[in-house]
Amino acid sequence: MAESGNINFQNERQKSWVTILLLLSCITTTLLLWKVEPVTPLRLTSQSQIDSLITLTFDDLQLPSEHISTRTIQVDSVFSRGVYTIRVAPEFSKTTLHYFLQQEMWPYDVQTIAGVEFPGRDMTIHLLVNNTVQRSLFVKSDPDIEYVYQNFYSPPDQVSDEMD
Repeated sequence: MAESGNINFQNERQKSWVTILLLLSCITTTLLLWKVEPVTPLRLTSQSQIDSLITLTFDDLQLPSEHISTRTIQVDSVFSRGVYTIRVAPEFSKTTLHYFLQQEMWPYDVQTIAGVEFPGRDMTIHLLVNNTVQRSLFVKSDPDIEYVYQNFYSPPDQVSDEMD
């Protein structure tokens, strides 16, 4: 019988710890909700602002301008859509381009919808504002382009004392 009493004591002790941890997490959550400001999306002032953000992404990824072509497609009498064709080396990560583009567009509430039709490796990215495609990017693998590896996620240079 003594053993069952210890088991109940241990279960009661565990229940107390779980209750305390739940209470602390509720308090922390309440403080975060109270203190943290909601993220307000930035507003696009013009269609050319989307083009500037796209160009900024290309610059961040060090994509040469000679590998990028642009054209405009007239959708109807009022609306036209910009189309980018980007030629990259087959080893280039198209997902990285999509990720960086999403990071630039997210604050402006611009959706980046990407797709790849398999077995091909070319990617299509559509930029949507209010559920309307504003820009399309066609990222195509070009075997004639030599890939130069670039680590876009490298931490800042660190000084090591062991380099003597």
